[in-house]
Amino acid sequence: MVLNLDRIHDPDLPLNDLEEHHSNLLNMRCVSTAWNAFLLSRPEYWCAIDIAAPAPESILVRAQHAPLCLYSKQSSETGSLPPFERISSILSGRMTQVRTLRLDKEDVYDLGIRTLRAGCPDLETLELTKATTWEGMDPEFTTENIGDQLPRIRHLTTVGWQPSADASWLQNLQVLILYSPLKVNVNLLRVLSACRDLSRLILHADYGPESAEEMARTPSLIDLPCLREIDLRVDIPADADCILPILRLPSSSQRSLRIEGEMSFGVSSSDISQFLYTHASGLTPPQEAAIEIYCRPNTQPRVVYTVGQAELNFSPGPPTDWAADGFHALIQAVQAHIKDPPLSVTLRDTDARCLSTLKKLADLHITKIGVSGRGVGGSGCEEVLDVLGSTNSVLPFDAAEDEQWPFESLGELIFERANLDLDDLTRLIRIRQRYLQKFSKTWLQKITLVDCQPDHLNLGEAATKLAVMGVMLVISNNNLD
Repeated sequence: MVLNLDRIHDPDLPLNDLEEHHSNLLNMRCVSTAWNAFLLSRPEYWCAIDIAAPAPESILVRAQHAPLCLYSKQSSETGSLPPFERISSILSGRMTQVRTLRLDKEDVYDLGIRTLRAGCPDLETLELTKATTWEGMDPEFTTENIGDQLPRIRHLTTVGWQPSADASWLQNLQVLILYSPLKVNVNLLRVLSACRDLSRLILHADYGPESAEEMARTPSLIDLPCLREIDLRVDIPADADCILPILRLPSSSQRSLRIEGEMSFGVSSSDISQFLYTHASGLTPPQEAAIEIYCRPNTQPRVVYTVGQAELNFSPGPPTDWAADGFHALIQAVQAHIKDPPLSVTLRDTDARCLSTLKKLADLHITKIGVSGRGVGGSGCEEVLDVLGSTNSVLPFDAAEDEQWPFESLGELIFERANLDLDDLTRLIRIRQRYLQKFSKTWLQKITLVDCQPDHLNLGEAATKLAVMGVMLVISNNNLD
C-alpha cells in the first residue's frame, strides 16, 4: 500500500518507508490506466523525492506545488550524484516548497548543505544522520555557515555534529536529536539553553571536556519548561555532572539517563535524584520503584533503576568495598528523595557479578525479587537462595530482636524458567520464618514459579509445607504435566 500522506513529513518516519512509498507508487501505476491517471493527477503523492536518484526532475514535475520532502538514504543505489548546479536548477523557484530534508548518505551532505545555504525559508525538518568527518569538509559548506536561513525549522537530527549556539533559529526548535560522536562542551550546553521550546531532546555524547577550564563559560541554567521527553547518554559520570546541576525540567517529563562508565565519581546523588524525580506542589510521590540487574560478556554488571517515567542505566562498578558503598549510597539517596517507595528487583543473570550487586541492596526496602533470563539454572538458583540467607542453616541461638537478615522486607519471590530445588527453598523459608515470627516480623508471603522445573519435592507437597509457614505457592504457565 501507498504510504499515508500525512506521514511523508513526519520526522519519525523511517527512511525505508519513503523509499517503499516511491516503489509502491510505480507498481500501482501499472494496475490500470485509471489508477495511473489518478496518481499522476495528485501532486501530494509525488512530494517525496530522492535527490540522489538519476532523474529527480520527473518526480519534481509531478509534485507541482506540493510541500517537498527531499531525502537520500545510505542503502539506495543511485549511481553518480547530480552536481549541485543541476539540483539548484531543478529546485529554482521551489525552495519555499521544501519542508523536509533528510540525508543518510555522506556523499550528498555537501549537496545538501549547499541547498540549505541557497535558502529554505520554510524548512521544518532537517536530518543529517550519516556519521562524517565534519572537520574535513570545506568550511564554506559546513552547517555553521547556514546562519539564519532556517527561520521555521522545528526538528533537527544530526550525527556527529552540533549547531552553533549563536544560531537564532534554535529558539524555534521543538525536537533536537544529537547522536554520537558528540562532545559535551560549552557550545552544546549553550545550544540547549537557547532551545526553550523543546518538547523532545535526545542527546548521546561519547566524550566530554578534558579539563575544567574547557567549561569556564558554561551557562548557569538550562531551563526547558516545555520538555516532554529527554534521553541523555554520556560516557562517564563527570560528563553528566556538566549537565545535570544546571538542568531544569517539568515534573511531568519522561526522562532517561545512561552513563556508560562506572558510577564511581564525578556526579552527585542529589543531582541524579533531582533528574529522576522533580518534586512539585500537589504531585504524589511514586508508589513503587524497580531495579533490573544484568550482565554482558566481559563487562561489569549494569543496573537499570526505574521510577515513574524516569530511568537510570549505569554500572555500579567492580565488587569492591568502596564501589559497593557508593552504589548502595546512590540507590539509598534516590529512594529517600522519592519518600522510600517499595522496591522490586529483577535479576537477569545469576553469575557472581550480578549476585554481588544484588547483595549490596540487602538492607533496602525491597518487597519483590524476580530471577529470570540467561544463566538461570539449578546452581544459579541455589546461589540466589544463599544471597537471601539459606547459608544460615539453623536459627541463631542468641538472635536479638534488632538483628537483621538480608532482605527482611521481601514479600514475594519469583523464579522464571529455572531448575529449582524446592527442598532447599522450603528449608530457607522455614528458617527465616521462624526467626522473623519470633520477633513478630513478617517476611515472604508469596512464591511464583513461571515455567520452572522443580527438583525433589513435588509441587503439591511443597505447596502444603509452604502454606503451613504462611507462604502461598503460585504456578504460572508451567511446563509440567
